[in-house]
Amino acid sequence: MRAVVLFVLAVSVIGCGKSLDPPEPVYPVSGVITFQGMPLAGADVTFHNLDKRRSAFGRTNDRGEYRLTTFSMNDGAVEGRAVLTVIKVLPPTITKAAADTESEAYQPPGEGVNDSPTVLTSGVPPRYASSGTSGLVANINRDGPNELNFDLSL
Repeated sequence: MRAVVLFVLAVSVIGCGKSLDPPEPVYPVSGVITFQGMPLAGADVTFHNLDKRRSAFGRTNDRGEYRLTTFSMNDGAVEGRAVLTVIKVLPPTITKAAADTESEAYQPPGEGVNDSPTVLTSGVPPRYASSGTSGLVANINRDGPNELNFDLSL
């Protein structure tokens, strides 16, 4: 019985042979994204490493700053050449109701024939949404620092 307890204890301490390390090394990557010289807040930034078929993702804060995530929060990106995409979806504009809510002519959202699907608009030119047209390229180095800043234009 004592041997079984020791065996269970050893397996729980050692684990089952699975490592918590990522499948391949990643290196910290951060930077600032601006649009026409101004910080681009709330944009989704993706680094597509085409050689290793591995992508890293980040979202810009109010100052346009981002940190990339591949396997765990803010761990970075795999080494090598990456093509970037940047997408910023603007919230839909809210329009005033055609009639007052107390009026008999009032129709709640989702009622009536004039409702159309919300069209999402981008806060940056559409070319930045595709790795084939963005024109944004970065090299991630194991020796760092990987502080990569980009200024988007019209």
